[in-house]
Amino acid sequence: MCAQVAGRAAAAPGGPCGPWLSLLMALALDVVRVGCDQDPLDPVYLPAALELLDAPEHFRVQQVGHYPPANSTLGSRSETFLLLQPWPRAQPLLRASYPPFTTQQVVPPQVTEPHQQPVPWDVRAVSVEAAVTPAEPHARVLFHLKGQDWPPGPSSLPCARLHAKHPVGNAHRACRFQPSLGACVVELEFPSHWFSQAFTTRAELAYTLEPAAEGPGGCGPGGEEDPGKQALPVGGVELRPADPPQYQEVPLDEAVTLRVPNVPVRPGQVFSATLLLRHNFTAGLLTLRIKVKKGLHVMAARPAQPTIWTAKLDRFKSSKHHTTLITCHRAGSSGPDTSPLQLSEFLWVDFAVENGTGGGVAVTRPVTWQLEYPGQAPEAEKDKMVWEILVSERDIRALIPLAKAEELVNTAPLTGVPRRVPVRLVTVDSGGALVEVTEHVGCESANTQVLQVSETCDAVFVAGKESRGARGVRVDFWWRRLRASLLLTVWAPLLPLRIELTDTTLEQVRGWRVPGPMEGAAEPEAAAGAEEAERRARGCRLQYQRAGVRFLVPFAAHPLDGGRRLTHLLGPDWLLDVSHLVAPHARVQDPRIASLEGGRVLVGREPGVTSIEVRSPLSDSILGEQALAVTDDKVSVLELRVQPVMGISLALSRGTAHPGEVTATCWAQSALPAPKQEVALSLWLSFSDHTLAPAELYNRSDLGLSILAEEPGAILPAEEQGAQLGVVVSGVGAEGLSLHVALHPAEPCRRGRHRVPLASGTAWLGLPPAPTPAPALPSSPARSPPATEASLGGGRWAVGSVGGREGVRGKFEPVEEEAGKEEAEAREEDEEEMVPAPQRVTDLELGMYALLGIFCLAILIFLVNGVVFVLRYQRKEPPDSATDPASPQPHNWVWLGTDQEELSRQLDRRSPGPAKGEGGCPCESGGGEEAPALAPGPPGGTTGSSSTLARKEAGGRRKRVEFVTFAPAPPAQLPEEPAGAPAVQSILVAGEEDIRWVCEDMGLKDPEELRSYMERIRGSS
Repeated sequence: MCAQVAGRAAAAPGGPCGPWLSLLMALALDVVRVGCDQDPLDPVYLPAALELLDAPEHFRVQQVGHYPPANSTLGSRSETFLLLQPWPRAQPLLRASYPPFTTQQVVPPQVTEPHQQPVPWDVRAVSVEAAVTPAEPHARVLFHLKGQDWPPGPSSLPCARLHAKHPVGNAHRACRFQPSLGACVVELEFPSHWFSQAFTTRAELAYTLEPAAEGPGGCGPGGEEDPGKQALPVGGVELRPADPPQYQEVPLDEAVTLRVPNVPVRPGQVFSATLLLRHNFTAGLLTLRIKVKKGLHVMAARPAQPTIWTAKLDRFKSSKHHTTLITCHRAGSSGPDTSPLQLSEFLWVDFAVENGTGGGVAVTRPVTWQLEYPGQAPEAEKDKMVWEILVSERDIRALIPLAKAEELVNTAPLTGVPRRVPVRLVTVDSGGALVEVTEHVGCESANTQVLQVSETCDAVFVAGKESRGARGVRVDFWWRRLRASLLLTVWAPLLPLRIELTDTTLEQVRGWRVPGPMEGAAEPEAAAGAEEAERRARGCRLQYQRAGVRFLVPFAAHPLDGGRRLTHLLGPDWLLDVSHLVAPHARVQDPRIASLEGGRVLVGREPGVTSIEVRSPLSDSILGEQALAVTDDKVSVLELRVQPVMGISLALSRGTAHPGEVTATCWAQSALPAPKQEVALSLWLSFSDHTLAPAELYNRSDLGLSILAEEPGAILPAEEQGAQLGVVVSGVGAEGLSLHVALHPAEPCRRGRHRVPLASGTAWLGLPPAPTPAPALPSSPARSPPATEASLGGGRWAVGSVGGREGVRGKFEPVEEEAGKEEAEAREEDEEEMVPAPQRVTDLELGMYALLGIFCLAILIFLVNGVVFVLRYQRKEPPDSATDPASPQPHNWVWLGTDQEELSRQLDRRSPGPAKGEGGCPCESGGGEEAPALAPGPPGGTTGSSSTLARKEAGGRRKRVEFVTFAPAPPAQLPEEPAGAPAVQSILVAGEEDIRWVCEDMGLKDPEELRSYMERIRGSS
């Protein structure tokens, strides 16, 4: 149909009205195209409750402009959840419920790769060494469980097995997670034949998780088989032929530099410090003073070049320090050197660690170095260098921070509650031991506008004053000489909030009243028992529409380099539902107009315009605002859309945009019900303003529902069974059963015209029957039921109103008499509020109506234009034209003359001119007398013309140019011209001199030739 309309409109008519009609056609095509191309689905869904259990932090998410999702129907619903914290203890459950039916499923574990199996634990793997040597051939990897806490005891924790793959071979080893820290370390030793003497090789590391087993360490022996694609990658480690020792160089002055080891030392260990001397050093005597505390002492001083330098060692003991004095003398001269600034080894000083640290705690031992020269000023002795040696009974390899989560959603600006992520610092020893560090710890955040760290360094947090988010924001930790960093991702909300209303204009519902006094009106007192009905009716107020409310906001991370390109959580078109967080801070600006119930339902109170706003709990600023209006315009409930629910089915799937994305889809089971089966009814109200609303938005006490069945005794009330709106089916045939549901006002307000149903709908239990033409039935004065409610040998029976003040009726009564009484009362009452609402008009019908109206408007414009044309030109004729419509067109002539000559012409008009052929041509006379033959003027114009010409005569002989039109006379009047109505005007002539000039210009010498020429012109015209 749309193609036909477009084809007909393309053939627009031409003509003078073509552009206007083309414009009208274009507008009509736009309207029709909207009706054809944009046929949006109704925003309906099954109002079942979907909720996550055992999930510490999660959000509902939705795409912009896609709520409900496209796959939602009257009998199904789809929701997407985002789980931010993993679950090592137990997998969360997702429950779908629509009373009295409930079902639930375990959320499937996340899969990092498409080919991998789901892993029920979220593990972080940290490689301690980046390179190994034959002297230290051990690769250490720390495994940490992220997420919520787990119950004490090792029974529930798995094992992590590390796999190393090298071109020469494979190796593996496992460890079991410790319950106290949720972490363990695998120390894997590489075989010696993996190391090359000439070049560096590389081994790839991966891990797998396996259940704990009985035996040493709590993990199984494992097999030699390749884990294949199921292993999760850790990274690579380099196998070097030799590792250079780790040193730290510190200059003592311009010529002497100290080189010390940069690794912790253990009790009983002997280590050496080396002094380096520049080649341009010329002094012959050098004294080195060393002060150490108890626990360290200087064992020996050995010159690196005994032939050039000698060293003498002297020791001095005190109660706090031990002082060692080393005196160096130059014994000979060094050879010539081309690079005087080059450093060379000069002296070796050996130290020994005497005692332990007690309890394995790492301590520092300061060593003070001071150089003295002969003749040095006393103040120069103050220049000292202090070097601290870390002494520990344990061989500490690394400091690693452990965080519960590596991702943080900053909701503190919305709630005012700080968000924290606990952090624990552990050290990794040789052998795989883990020790937590709690004292003498330092920490600092690299960007306090994104993330902050606590003073005790046990947590990172956001307090609500942070203005940005970021990916990979760094927090530095240090303990003694060990340093470590933690990288986290912080998502910040992009304000303002988006407040979505299912309907921004709430109107009165025609004929629907609910119990309660009118706004601002007091309930009158009852005078007598007979006035009880009127008192109860006056105690009812108007019912306004209701709307659902959702609070949404996108979360994003800003770049660390200060750029403007944002990284959105899940994507730029995804929003997080934060209604459960900001609902306590949301309010309606004018509560007299509307109110917010439970933070999710907007209720209209009285006409007016107001807004919903959310204020910040930290600064009282407005985080988001949405305008709304409550009007006294009335809408009608067109129909009830009914969906029977005889069970709930649920399906879960994992998303790909985020590891924690889970999509849940539930749908209603609508198979043929079994006897005594409970059936719940899902209702949607369709209003005349093209809006839809689920019955769950309205109070149950305000809904008066009646359910009718074709077969007597086929349904029973289900109020006692727990169903919100439903029945119990006592028996259904193989062809199914139809239910007719009608919506009434609440029972206390069902008086007079308010007894008529507001709307109705039909539901079919089982497979719907094939449509068949209905036979013609004789007319009946009684109201005939719909086709789906046709009587099949018995009267219709009604289940009493559900949700009224009196509840569900205990017995069932025929409704034929009651329906007749209601109809009679309805005819007697004023039907102002019960005008039947029109059926819903589709967009295509709207387009066709608009096109028809445009065509009618174009026809009307054409007719008006024609009438105006006829009225304007029907009496207008050409000047001095012949009465005969077939007369030829006149000729235009130009007259040249003066004002005096014009006066003579006008005077000659009063007297009859000479007969044709009697006058001579003015060219023959030499006088200035003028005798033109002119037609007389209109009656009454002589006096005016004479006075005007008299004024002009005084002006002299001024030349003038005048255009005159001569109309030809009909052929019948050629022989003679009646006086007073000449048909032909002769040529206007001037003086003899002027007319002779005209004759010469035309090539006519004889006056008779001019007269003949004029006769020929008159005859041809």
